Amino acid sequence: MKNLIIKYPVATYYILTFLISWGGLILLIGGPGRINSQQTNAPFLNLYLITVAGPIISGVLLTGLYYGKKGYRDFLSRLFKWRVPVKWYAIALVIAPLTVFAALFALSLFSHVFMPGIFESGNNPIASSFGLPEGNKITLVLFVFMLSLFNGFVEELGWTGFATPILLRNQNLFKSGITLGIMWGLWHLFSNYLGSADAAGSISLLVYLPVMLFSFLPPFRILMIWVYRHTGSLWLAVLMHASLDMFWMLSMPLSLTGKERIIWYTLWAVVLWIIVIIIGIVDNKKKVD
Repeated sequence: MKNLIIKYPVATYYILTFLISWGGLILLIGGPGRINSQQTNAPFLNLYLITVAGPIISGVLLTGLYYGKKGYRDFLSRLFKWRVPVKWYAIALVIAPLTVFAALFALSLFSHVFMPGIFESGNNPIASSFGLPEGNKITLVLFVFMLSLFNGFVEELGWTGFATPILLRNQNLFKSGITLGIMWGLWHLFSNYLGSADAAGSISLLVYLPVMLFSFLPPFRILMIWVYRHTGSLWLAVLMHASLDMFWMLSMPLSLTGKERIIWYTLWAVVLWIIVIIIGIVDNKKKVD
């Protein structure tokens, strides 16, 4: 097992992460025969916790098996590395809200249904999903902030804490980001498939799910790796992931069809890819100079 980890560390991380998350979900919903796109009776909190258990368990466990005690010391130093230039905090925290609101405000010029939910009155979909009091935006923002920070922490201990540094040894920024971004999206597939029929509406899940998982996640992962490559801060990766989750949830319009959601995610992805291309051009120019 240790030889396999040493030879194929990132592949081992993917396999173990999927086994924990997907295997746990299958057990929780009652077996393979219960897998479908309709709403499940399993408690949402349990579904969520078993899903996010995959990256953190895999990342922490494999760090010890691959690097030993020295790996854990390095792991903690990167996790608590908060002294980085302020500009990187600004970049890490602003990219998500800037891009998601830009996409939605642009679309809202053509249809009001795309107006970000946090600016609307009415039944907020996030508040309804978690049983929060309707109309209390302060409670909503605080809850989403804490949930996003927790989610960024448990996920990035694996994706950035373990997988990213190894990928960057042998691959450039773009290839590392695409590889990890696709696997990151694929890892979300099972949990997003459960209960997805209502959200997709008349759109086939063969179209809806790929757009949902592989539109904005890969370019955002490239940007996350770009920030990490310049800072070496796992803490900043946690915050950047938290920013993505927070503003994605807060910006979510009150009511969208599957087709409208695809339009939103596609335009959001386009905005992110434009930023990725600009960064690539600037980085190449610096290398030439």
